[in-house]
Amino acid sequence: MCGIVAGVSGQNIVPLLIDGLKRLEYRGYDSAGIALLQKGEILRLRAQGKVQSLEEKVREAKPSAHTGIAHTRWATHGIPSEINAHPHVSGKIALVHNGIIENYQLLREELQGAGFKFSSQTDTEVVAHLINFYYMKEQDFLTAVRKASQRLEGAYALAVICADRPDEVIGLRRGSPLVLGLSDSQGIFVASDIFALLAITRSYLTLEQGELVHVQGKGYQLYDS
Repeated sequence: MCGIVAGVSGQNIVPLLIDGLKRLEYRGYDSAGIALLQKGEILRLRAQGKVQSLEEKVREAKPSAHTGIAHTRWATHGIPSEINAHPHVSGKIALVHNGIIENYQLLREELQGAGFKFSSQTDTEVVAHLINFYYMKEQDFLTAVRKASQRLEGAYALAVICADRPDEVIGLRRGSPLVLGLSDSQGIFVASDIFALLAITRSYLTLEQGELVHVQGKGYQLYDS
């Protein structure tokens, strides 16, 4: 099963995300990755195999950021590989995804027709391009995620960041579990499993079916379907 950890923190979020991924290792996975917002840019690191392999890349790169998303993947679409590992990036959008997008092939063909290039075999990259498609049209992060989600069929959970929106994460639940973790000292996080956040907080909310959470700095807003 795949695992999601994401959030906004007043401190360097990187060790918190890596620790969260380690706490999800019991779920089983074949690759891991992290994407961070740094000075209006997205830094992405991915590795096939254990979280330890990703941790070694992080140790070499020595990144620091307040906002980020991280993921452990169990292959469904596309073989286990670094190219297919999450996060997936399209323009200024990066996201991680649990679940399956049932209509991804139709959306892929549509997006290819619109000029988007694909580097993986995953249904997740389709979602990244679709959100980017709407972001380029709307220039509004929340609107882009909501419009894209209305086109997706299947059971899934998403955590999304945008290079233009520092200190923001959007989490969305459509079938697959997602929780919101709250900590006065560490920040606000979303995760697929509360176990990922036990070192950060014991205060959390379980998102209901169809709910979206928009984390903005030290606050958040919940939206229903």
